[in-house]
Amino acid sequence: MSRELLVPGTRPRRLWPRRLDLLFHLIKTVRLIAYLLRHERVGIGRKVLFVGGCGLLLFLLFFPDTFGELVSSMLLPVVGTILGVPLDAGFDWLTLVLVLVSLLRVFPAEVVEEGYRRIFIQPKKAQP
Repeated sequence: MSRELLVPGTRPRRLWPRRLDLLFHLIKTVRLIAYLLRHERVGIGRKVLFVGGCGLLLFLLFFPDTFGELVSSMLLPVVGTILGVPLDAGFDWLTLVLVLVSLLRVFPAEVVEEGYRRIFIQPKKAQP
């Protein structure tokens, strides 16, 4: 069901959310993120970094052509515009979920593990 991950710098093995769990259980994923954003042991800087990263990814998802034109016009003024570099080809919902798991590393591992156990694991054990 879930995998355990050895977090660098620590000895105990930590439970970490699986990408497929987050992809197929959207409501639980939203609950986990809300839990992490409301948790008092998570600093405001980490919360802002996570929300900012998600916001940037959503912006790239919804407006990929804007990003492509910005990069093509400003960073690659001649080559990018002439070649028409397709920068929006790799951004989709699957990529968002895959990156979301990486963004969860912003939060302390023990808080992520606690929330993951409460939301994903505990309800399964309560079923007969």
